[in-house]
This record gives sequence, structure tokens and C-alpha cells, in this order.
Amino acid sequence: MEFETWWLVLIPLIFSLGWMAARLEKRSDASMRGQLPASYFKGVNFLLSEQPDKAIDAFLEVAAIDTHTVELHFALANLFRKKGEIDRAIRVHQFLTTREQITSADREKATYELGVDFLRAGILDRAEQAFHSLSGSDMKAEASRQLLELYELEKAWDKAIAQAHKLREYGADVPAGDIAHFYCELAAQLIDKADLAKAKAELQNALLTDPQNVRASLLLGDIYFTQNQFEEAIGQWRAAERQNPWYLPLVGPNMWAAFKKLEREEEGIAALLEYCTMYPSIDLLLVLAQAVEETKGPFAAFELLREQVRARPSLLGLDKLLEHQLRGKLDDDRMQDLRLTRELISKHTQRLERYRCQSCGFQAKKFYWQCPGCANWDSIVPRRAEELDFYPVSAKKAAHTQPHTH
Repeated sequence: MEFETWWLVLIPLIFSLGWMAARLEKRSDASMRGQLPASYFKGVNFLLSEQPDKAIDAFLEVAAIDTHTVELHFALANLFRKKGEIDRAIRVHQFLTTREQITSADREKATYELGVDFLRAGILDRAEQAFHSLSGSDMKAEASRQLLELYELEKAWDKAIAQAHKLREYGADVPAGDIAHFYCELAAQLIDKADLAKAKAELQNALLTDPQNVRASLLLGDIYFTQNQFEEAIGQWRAAERQNPWYLPLVGPNMWAAFKKLEREEEGIAALLEYCTMYPSIDLLLVLAQAVEETKGPFAAFELLREQVRARPSLLGLDKLLEHQLRGKLDDDRMQDLRLTRELISKHTQRLERYRCQSCGFQAKKFYWQCPGCANWDSIVPRRAEELDFYPVSAKKAAHTQPHTH
């Protein structure tokens, strides 16, 4: 870390030391008046001589000597945490929690900060213990917020749900959409265990919490599909269109499979074509092309792709069109040139086909309901980066939104 950065970080610490000096000057005890620990001057000298590490050690020595420097302890621990020295921050905060001289408010603050240290260090059991110990204190809301973050990290969704409701009781703002996702995550765990009845119950809880939670409807449809209840599955997925149609690409393949199982292929193709027209998506288009190829042959599928790409040009669409055109063709000179063109386009489309978080810009090949970068829920919409650039929609406010045209 550059010295200039250290100077900015150490400014609060210097203010704390100045406050300590003022206290010493004001004491009535003549023997204490005007006295400052020698380590104070050592720390300042190290700072001015651009030796920040030695300065920190000297300031820590000040804190260890004087018994009236609680704020200095907090400043030091915060400095260690910003530098990434979590183990040193833990030592300082642990020391504060054992001091009998400090007020209960300072002890609670030290316990809270200690929990944050443990959380940053990944020592989750110790962090949970620290935050739980504050349940009856004035810092219960702050501790509860940290517990919620901890349970999300642990994927302990039942605990996260309980903690979210507790936070609401404290008057904190926990979005209904987030709590609904906790229920969905819990349902997904139950689905993996084949406990579909309980999974359905949790998904109903999600919809009661947030009636616009499209994920719950999609998952309910998936459960019905697994149970061969194809009519019910299609009904749930169609309900998702009313909540947020831009998430339909996530169920496109299963929706087409359900229509086939019911021997209603024409109805399925019509539904997919309507979705592709109203809510353009390369993923839905590929499902539609596959459906047309299975029922009407490869030439009809190629004509569909060409018509859709002409109506809404994109490199992703062109790449899939070329792939379809090259399928089964002989390697004559014309086809070789076409293959080279497609190879060049494919290299570029690898970046364009990623999903992108609309909060922090995180990009991934896989779709996430919760962004791995910023931990926000519903900040990634299942549309590829190129589609968002040409036809932008909001992940959280996309319901019934028509695409922008150029």
C-alpha cells in the first residue's frame, strides 16, 4: 500500500490520539497532566518517515499501555481490517471484550466488530456465536443483519427466513422478493431430496410473500413436469409470463417437451412463436427452431431462423443461422469460406452470450438468481449480453415490458 493511502487510512487514528492527548491534558491529577506515552511519538515519527507498518505497531503499543483509549483500540482494529490483517483485528476486539473498565455499550460494539472479523475470516461458527450473544442488546438489529448474511453464505435458508422475519420485527427493511428467494432456495434443496410435497409448500410460501416472484412459478412448473402433470406444468409456466415474461427462456425446453407429451405440438410451436415475437430471446428462438425441425423438417427450421434474424439482427442469431446452414454440407470452397466466417463470429459471440448483472456488471456463462459478484437477488435477467445491449430490460421491473426496437 502506498504511503498516500496509509495517510488517508490513518487520519481517523491520529484524531483519536489527539482526543486522548486532550483527555490527558485536562486531567486534574498533576502527575498525569501533559504526559503522553512515548509510543505515540514513535508512531508519528514512523508515519512521517513513511514507515506505516512500524507506525501501526507503535500505536498498538499505545493502546496496550493506556487504559482510557477504547476508541483508539477500535481505530486500530479498523485499520488492521482495512489492511487485510484480520487476525490482528480479532486480537484487538477480543481484548476489548475482556476489559472490565469499558462501558457495556463499548463491549457490545467490540463483540459486534469481533463477529464481523470472524465473518470476514470465514470462521462462521465463531461469527454466529458472537452475533447471537447480542440478541438482547441495543445492537440486536445490526447483529441480526450480519446473521442473515452469514446464513446466506451457509445456504441455511430456513435460518435465513427466520432471521429476515426477525429483522422486519426490528423495523429493518428486508425486501419481500429476497425472502421469497429464500423460500425458493429451500424448495430447491427439498427438490434435490425428492421431497416434492414440502417443496411445493415452500414455493407457496414464496408466492404468499411475493406474488410477483417468477421463480416460484417456474419451480412449481418444474415439479409438475417431473410428476408427469404436463397440463399443470404448462399452466404454471404461463402464469410466469404474467409475472415477468423475460424469464421464460429458462423453461423453454421443458415447455416444448410438455406440449409434445400432450401431443399438442402445433399449440406448443404457436406459443413459442408468440413468446419469441413479444419477448425476443435467442434461447427461446433456438427452442422454437428445434421444435419446427422436429415437426416440419430442417429446411423449415432454417427458414424460421433466417426470418427471425432478419427481423432482429444479432451476431448470436447469425452464428446459429450459419451453424444450421453448415450442418451436413460438403466441404467445397464456398462452404469452407462460410465455415471460416462462422468460426470468426463464434469467437466473438462467446463474450456476447454471457449473462450480465445489472447491478455490478458481473458476467457469467451460467444464469444465477443471486449475483455471485454483488449478492443482489434478481439483478441478472436471463438474456444474453448482446440482447441486453440491443433490447435492454430491467431484471426487477421487466414484467409486461415491450422490447426496444432500433
